[in-house]
Amino acid sequence: MSDTHTRFWEILSDMQVCMVTTEDAGLLRGRPMAPFIDTNTRTIHFVTDSESAKIYEMNKDADIALGFADTSKMVFASVSGKGIISRDRDLIRKLWGPYCDVFFDGGAENADVAVIRVAPTQAEYWDNDKGKVAMAAEMTRAYFTDGGPDLGENAKLDL
Repeated sequence: MSDTHTRFWEILSDMQVCMVTTEDAGLLRGRPMAPFIDTNTRTIHFVTDSESAKIYEMNKDADIALGFADTSKMVFASVSGKGIISRDRDLIRKLWGPYCDVFFDGGAENADVAVIRVAPTQAEYWDNDKGKVAMAAEMTRAYFTDGGPDLGENAKLDL
């Protein structure tokens, strides 16, 4: 795996929330969800209500887009892929934790949930090694000069 691919998975592994976007009757629809990042299998999972709109939407069109942002570190990632719906109880038990207990009744054994598995096909990330103060200074410098701001590393990946 290349350094850029390794860094991409490192960035995702620190993310607590992700905007999950599906297509709903010709319109794009995003909602925040908690990702479960598996760097070994290079997949991203989400536990959701098995009757949720996103399940219905994915049954019509499996294309999915994920947006990640950590503004405290000024690190961002975008993922495109296909979503696969699973009701595998072993996988549900593996992913189950306090987050799931808050949103779903019945525990890992009985909750009416499904897992969305995303195997990314393409991704892009923006990795900034500057803090917020340094970034503000960089933006100010760019504003008063002819050069654009140095926003850190940007990489587009085929996965």
